[in-house]
Amino acid sequence: MTNVFLFGTLCWPFLLKQVVGQTCPKAEPAVLDGFGVSCAKGHSFPTIQKKADEKAKGLLLRDCDEQVLLSLDHYESGFGYQLHPIHLETVSGSILAQVYFPPAEIEPGGPWVLKNWEREHGGLALEAALEVMALRGKMSASKMLQRYPMMLARAAARINARKNASPRSSSDLTLTDIEIHSRRRPYTNFFAVEEAVISVPKFSGDKMRNLKRAGFVSTDATIVLPYDPKTDQVLLIEQFRFGPFLRDDPNPWMMEPIAGRVDPNEEPEETAYRESLEEAGVALYDVLKVHSGYASPGTSTEHFHIFVGLADIEQNSAILGGLLSEAEDIKGHVMSFEKFFAMLQAGDLPVSPLALAGYWLASNRQRLRRNS
Repeated sequence: MTNVFLFGTLCWPFLLKQVVGQTCPKAEPAVLDGFGVSCAKGHSFPTIQKKADEKAKGLLLRDCDEQVLLSLDHYESGFGYQLHPIHLETVSGSILAQVYFPPAEIEPGGPWVLKNWEREHGGLALEAALEVMALRGKMSASKMLQRYPMMLARAAARINARKNASPRSSSDLTLTDIEIHSRRRPYTNFFAVEEAVISVPKFSGDKMRNLKRAGFVSTDATIVLPYDPKTDQVLLIEQFRFGPFLRDDPNPWMMEPIAGRVDPNEEPEETAYRESLEEAGVALYDVLKVHSGYASPGTSTEHFHIFVGLADIEQNSAILGGLLSEAEDIKGHVMSFEKFFAMLQAGDLPVSPLALAGYWLASNRQRLRRNS
């Protein structure tokens, strides 16, 4: 049995229960002399360092069994934190315990306040922990650390779905009418695949029972078509696309609008501004909403926010762009609206979100030009 001292996010009871489960020992207040807790520099999570004149307040878990330690190790080692022995002060005296110290490269930043973290980041961390803990024993700590940004993005998408639910259908059936028998993720990487066995009510009043379904689990995404109402030009980007490649399309380089995932704590409009700079070097001065909705609701969680973005587009806006860190190789194309719309109508731009943005622009183009 091992005593473990917690000083950071796991001091939040909801996250601790999510990570350790029902077998978690009762936590009690404790103090670690000669150490201070702060935010990790440039991050929202906490770190701990030796500071002779400070005391780190936290929680003690006494007599943790193997299963509790495996759960704690899976969660903490995924972020590079490792157990080290320390002497800990409790109300009943000094005891030997273990604490998760951060990797050496993490530097201390500003003050750490648990309540502030709960308010600003707790909900997202709690949702992401569901996916993290489902991978216990299935994925190494180093791989989990690489995947964690996408886990956060998928968690943010689930939170957004609950917060901004789709309108109720005329049948008045909702999520609560579905009976879930099992649910698992056989594949988790940059994207994920989820399988479920469910029973779903039929419009006749009967049920479709024990249906096995699989779906592609992605994030929310923003799509933006840059348009210059002064010069009546649009900007498209060209890049290799894996989807057409998998479909055996002989021409997997696509002409598209700018697109990117909505990061956690980011509004879709903010993503439009950010991605336009990252992918095409274009600074938008306004974004106009076209539509929000599911890309392929039968098989995918992906939810699109589609915009037309207003920008000053010059001929030299057709640059080579993209982020090397995301293996992007992007070529910009500037063209007149007439050429763009002729290509769209001729079927030469076979990307459906682009068509939606293009036909919206065709309907609103004269108004945008008058107001420019």
